[in-house]
Amino acid sequence: MLLPALAITLVALVLIWPQIGRNTADIPVDQAPVTLEDVDTLRMANPRFVGLDENDQPFEIVARAATQIGENGQAVELDHPQADMVNKDGTWVSLNADEGVWFKDASVVNLTGGVALFHDAGHQLVTEEAMIDMGPGNVFSEVPTQGQSPGGTIQGEGMQSLDRGARIIFTGKARAVLYSTGSSE
Repeated sequence: MLLPALAITLVALVLIWPQIGRNTADIPVDQAPVTLEDVDTLRMANPRFVGLDENDQPFEIVARAATQIGENGQAVELDHPQADMVNKDGTWVSLNADEGVWFKDASVVNLTGGVALFHDAGHQLVTEEAMIDMGPGNVFSEVPTQGQSPGGTIQGEGMQSLDRGARIIFTGKARAVLYSTGSSE
């Protein structure tokens, strides 16, 4: 009698154990619990959007969370978005920010808050606001922008990164400091 009672107790304990001690602390830090405001909104955690630009070159947009704005679903609010574009020659450009809004029908992403652009050639640009036109792979900013690369540093009142980072133009008043390569030929 003791042995079957012990077996039943162990089976019951195995079935009940996952429910013991379960609380809101079990929710991962990156995943906020659903609130009443979320009920009428389409919201996705860790979204990944992929596509091709007008030259059939791939791009990807990832974020911590995405929330649909409006009923037509053409605008999506992004929490900590990152946009990556890969060129045909294998070079890449990556942008990230605190917040963003992706207008799917226009293939445009507006980034705000700590916007950083990285190019695999070693270029880095930092600004507070930028707009990405995913079609041609152009990035525009009309607010002060700072940049650095192995060749020097630059500051401008704005910037344009054209052809997926192949050309970078600083607009308005700009100041550049160029580093010497060390060769005196």
